[in-house]
Amino acid sequence: MAASEIMNNVPTYALDSSLRDLLNDDLFNKNDETTNSRNDEINEIFQECLNFFIKREINNCLEKMSEAGFIDLAVFKANSMILDLFISACDIVPNLNELGLTLKGEILNAFTLDDPRCIEIQKIIFKDLNKLLVINKFFRCCIKVIQLNEDDCMKREGYILEIESIISNFIFSYTTKMRTTVDIFGLQELIEIFILQVKVRLEHKKLSEKLYWTLCKTSTSLSPTLQGLYLSKDVSIENAVLASINNKLQKDKMKYKDKQKGVKQKLHHFQEPLLHDDSKEQSMVENEPNQRNSTDGVVDYSGTIPHKAKNDITVFTGSFWTALKHHFTGKLLNKNGLLLGGLLLILCVKRYKSLMAIFRHVPTAFRSVYPHIVGLLKLLASI
Repeated sequence: MAASEIMNNVPTYALDSSLRDLLNDDLFNKNDETTNSRNDEINEIFQECLNFFIKREINNCLEKMSEAGFIDLAVFKANSMILDLFISACDIVPNLNELGLTLKGEILNAFTLDDPRCIEIQKIIFKDLNKLLVINKFFRCCIKVIQLNEDDCMKREGYILEIESIISNFIFSYTTKMRTTVDIFGLQELIEIFILQVKVRLEHKKLSEKLYWTLCKTSTSLSPTLQGLYLSKDVSIENAVLASINNKLQKDKMKYKDKQKGVKQKLHHFQEPLLHDDSKEQSMVENEPNQRNSTDGVVDYSGTIPHKAKNDITVFTGSFWTALKHHFTGKLLNKNGLLLGGLLLILCVKRYKSLMAIFRHVPTAFRSVYPHIVGLLKLLASI
């Protein structure tokens, strides 16, 4: 029998019945229910991690993700929201050293530039250019990990050069691929990350507008492109970046002035007791003649007695002596000073007899030496 005839003789409901039986099979439904249950569990844990993140309990968020097995390349590839949450949490975690060793190791591997996991994460997030803000967070996490690597200087320098190259190349290629206003704000943020964190913080360059213009020199089209991209009606990306640099410089100057002002206040606070005590003594000296004039019935129409003005050295010496006097007076009048004085008095009393014995021999010695002294004086007088 031909194959076409066999197919024609098969009942039309046979295939539908087989498919219906497969859909009604208990094993198939069980697998489907297991998958749904697992997805519900993942969503529940993710929501719990997200709640920790919203409440700024970042350590708890990362620890929960680690316990659930979320910090894994397979999970990141399957669910981009989990990867975004992980990068966002690592970006604002206060201190990596406060985390457990296992969790800290997972984070270091994820953001160490030459680690295979970090390379795979770059491939995942660089595919979606609409997530530039997440990409910026990734770069900040890499910079944070580089700062922790202080043991191997050569390796650290290599990481700094690599992150500088990755970010600068990304800026140049990205300027031609922007599609939304969010991308424009993200690009401004990325340029500031490159200048403030890579060039200044990692490479210890002095902050100035020169850092921006040096970046623009590497690509002749960068500055004109940034001038033509506006964050608002009158503010381009270039203007915003330069304004951010100048604002940072002004804040640094204000911090320096406040620091200097604090030092001057401390010096003034140290000198104030000296000047205060000296002014009291000066006023007492000036008031004594006035009081004496009033008792003697002599009127002083000027109200003060003329006296010589003290020079700076005299004032300083008097102030220093006053402070020294108060210092030692306070030391001697406390309990320790009185105790020390009592001990010295007892020692003097005990040594009194031996001291008196020494003084008893002084007259005898003087009488024996006296004739020789008289003879010497007569000899000198006769010359």
